[in-house]
Formats: sequence, structure tokens, C-alpha cells
Amino acid sequence: MTTAVSLPLWDVIVTGKPLGPLPNGVDPGRVRVAPAADVRAGDLVVGYVDGHPGGRWMPKGYVGEVCYRALPATHPQGWEVLSLDGELFQWSPHDLVLIVPAGLAPETYRPGDRVERIAERILDGSAAPRRYAHHGAVIDADDGTVTVRFDAEWLPTTLPATHVRHVEAEFVEDDRKAYGFAHGDTVTLPWRPAVRGTVVDLWRDLGNVLTAYVVWETEPPSDVRVRDLRPVAPLPAAA
Repeated sequence: MTTAVSLPLWDVIVTGKPLGPLPNGVDPGRVRVAPAADVRAGDLVVGYVDGHPGGRWMPKGYVGEVCYRALPATHPQGWEVLSLDGELFQWSPHDLVLIVPAGLAPETYRPGDRVERIAERILDGSAAPRRYAHHGAVIDADDGTVTVRFDAEWLPTTLPATHVRHVEAEFVEDDRKAYGFAHGDTVTLPWRPAVRGTVVDLWRDLGNVLTAYVVWETEPPSDVRVRDLRPVAPLPAAA
């Protein structure tokens, strides 16, 4: 379990407004304060202490708005900056984070749940790996582990339950609005309709071009401009 620091909680969470968007069933009294370096996989990150007198809490989620399950990572180049969501490196090791330790708010997974893990791959022309959320569907969950068939992979993977988190439905909808697709959608090319593939990653490149990483069924995977893709069979939104 993550070690908490000795900072009075009333200095952090009693601010005259609600603590924030805690998931249903999570007791606000279980919120703890911990250095970012001590956050562990599966901990529920609620916010951070902003350093001002009184230690006001501020929300700091995936895009600064919602709490999330931590999938911590150290910087690949050894910089003293951490990622708690697994993708964005924005934390100093000594930043104070509001969390609910995983042991006090365990997550439950069921067959069919859409989940994500953090994966890496090298983009063309880049030396640094790109970290992205790799989605999949839970096949089985038992005794602290989950078995997941990740998008575009034939064989299922069994891993600790703290190494994945649920896919948020609002993020799926945001992707559909921004890109026209979501992770796991089946796509094709208008000039080659017989060729099909699975969307595994979505992002904006340095030229602000909407781009998808597609794993094709009969060809090597490739990065494709979203405007060149057509949907075949989108997956339903996350529950």
C-alpha cells in the first residue's frame, strides 16, 4: 500500500466545496496525501496539493478534470519527472498528490469490460518512444489478475489487475467527436475496401494532423491520416 505523508487532511480537503468526482462507493475519508514518487499502480489519483498556504486541493486527472487509476512510470530518459497516468510526464517526485490507496478502493473487473494498459512504440522519424493507451476487453478476472484480449492481438494477456484500468466512456466519445473513430474500431481504406484493420492509437502529429495507428489484418501496421480512413464496425462505447 502507498505510504502517506504526515500532512493534516483538513488542510487539504476542507475548502468549502466538494472534494471532487470520487467514484461511487469511495469514502472521502480514505483520501490520503502522498509524494508522487510513492504512488503505486492501482491507486486512485484524486488531485494534488497546490503548495499555497492552506494546502488547497486541485483536481489533476487525465486532462486535469477527473480522477483516475494510477499507472506510474519514470521518464525514459531518466529525467526527474514522473507520469502517474502512464502517458503524461508532469509530476515532480516530491509533488504532493491526493490519492485513495488501491487497497482502500480496489477496482473490480468483469468479462466484457473495456480496459487499457500503457504501451510504447517508436514513431517513424522519432527516437523517443510514444506512450499510449492500448485498449482491450476483459476475458477473465480472478485473484488479483485479469486476462485481457487487447485490440489487434490474437492471444490474450494475463497481468496484475493494478496494471490496467477501465476505459472511461467519456474519453471514447471524445475520440469519436475529435477523430471520427475510437480505439478498437475496425477501419478500411476507400480505395482498398477489402483491406481491414483495427485502430490501436489516435493522436495529433507535430503538424496537428489527426493520425491513427492501424494494425492491418493482411499487411504490416501503419500510421494513417484519419481523413483517409473509413469505418467498418465501431465498438460500442465503454460501459
